[in-house]
Amino acid sequence: MPDAKIHVIGYDEIVSLLGLLGIEGTIANNKEEFIKKFENLIKRPSIVMIIINMELPDDTFEYIMDFKINNRIPFIYLLPDIFQPDIRNHDKLFDRIHELIDEII
Repeated sequence: MPDAKIHVIGYDEIVSLLGLLGIEGTIANNKEEFIKKFENLIKRPSIVMIIINMELPDDTFEYIMDFKINNRIPFIYLLPDIFQPDIRNHDKLFDRIHELIDEII
């Protein structure tokens, strides 16, 4: 089995910050760059976790959610923008799960 790696993809600030902790990263500034780089990362067997830190349009978010539902590896974590003063109120994944629970109930 190849070495297990974590990879961050997103804006340059978070890629640099997590790079200081030894986590490899790729900068993506827009949806097109993100999709291309994400699809390359999921093909690499050494990548076991991808941390995403960027604002994604709804269609790209749905693509990520579909991927998470249908694939166990790599694990995908959507990191909220840690530089926002009201970070507790901005968790897109939690909001989506809450909407789905409301639909079921």
